[in-house]
Amino acid sequence: MAIEIVYEELRKLGSVKAGSDFSENWLGMQEGYYRGLRNKRRDPSAKALATCAVRLKRHARMLEVSTFPQVQRIANSYDMLAEHCVSALLTACESRRC
Repeated sequence: MAIEIVYEELRKLGSVKAGSDFSENWLGMQEGYYRGLRNKRRDPSAKALATCAVRLKRHARMLEVSTFPQVQRIANSYDMLAEHCVSALLTACESRRC
């Protein structure tokens, strides 16, 4: 599931501490949303995927202006994660789940 990749990468980057943090701050959903997805083995909603992609892109744009290579690498990571969300969103829409 693409959203799990996004969560794990954000956790590795230190941008997320727990699933509840991810649900609220990156997916724009209620605290237990991500936990529910995992427990019920469901795909995220189109709204959650779109929200996550927009927030990742916004953070990437803020960081990419840095002159520090490490910060620029994080910006690139955010961009790649946003693309995961967009790909999952397109797949969901193609299969008429959005």
